[in-house]
Amino acid sequence: MNSMASLRNSRIGVMAGTLMLALVAGCAAPAGGENSPAAMAAASALARETPLISVPSTSVGTWYDLGAEPSPWLGGEGAVPVSSANAATRAVGLQRGDGTWLAVVVAQSAPASAAPACPQPDSMHLGGRGPSDCLRLRRDADLEGWLRAQHSVLWQWLDDRNLDSRPRAWVGHRVVVGGRLLEVHALFNPFLIEPVTRNNADFLAAGQPGTLWAQALADATRAAAGGTALVVPPFPYAARLAPPAFQSTTTLPMAPVAAPAPTRATQVPQPATQVQTPRRDRE
Repeated sequence: MNSMASLRNSRIGVMAGTLMLALVAGCAAPAGGENSPAAMAAASALARETPLISVPSTSVGTWYDLGAEPSPWLGGEGAVPVSSANAATRAVGLQRGDGTWLAVVVAQSAPASAAPACPQPDSMHLGGRGPSDCLRLRRDADLEGWLRAQHSVLWQWLDDRNLDSRPRAWVGHRVVVGGRLLEVHALFNPFLIEPVTRNNADFLAAGQPGTLWAQALADATRAAAGGTALVVPPFPYAARLAPPAFQSTTTLPMAPVAAPAPTRATQVPQPATQVQTPRRDRE
């Protein structure tokens, strides 16, 4: 009897211990889920840190909201101001009817205390309003692998989302306002900012529209860093990138062509020439 009581008590102890472990595990599991209130609140806070993006109307495609999410810091110039994938990120994209991405605009926010300094001025430098205000333009971002080498995280981020249509230009602007760092990357088809050149004068002035567009984007970034939406300026030459006209590739089968019959020559006999008899009076 004592052995039976001891066995029963040991089984009760094992069952109680197992139930206690299950209750502990059940209480801990939801806290780490990505759909938990804490995770959703953190994602919402990150989304609020990055301004909304307002896009211009266009006739060459459709703008899509690509969402807001925590991501790695995409810029490759200078020190990374955040650790891991904790930068508040928001993006929009302009897609043509044939699936080509004509433009992608990405905005990221981080604490201003770790803002990287602007690189030394070079051919891509378009100026700014101080060391923490940096505007740069690269008209062929993929020439000699520049984007992949200079902004490898941004290049990979676009590639992972199939937002890597080429050719593409790049404009980057970084500004610090009110204790926050805001950096914007715009990647777009160069035809959106380049006019058709017909003579030397057109060629010499062809870079001006792109420079003006980049400066307008910088003004929009400064305003967005102050608490407004990021208003993407309209591209000056969007109409050039209308979807290509549909061309049918179906070919109709051709009927066999019969060779013409060989040409035969027919000899026509000439009438016999009559020999006149000479007159007697002229003999």
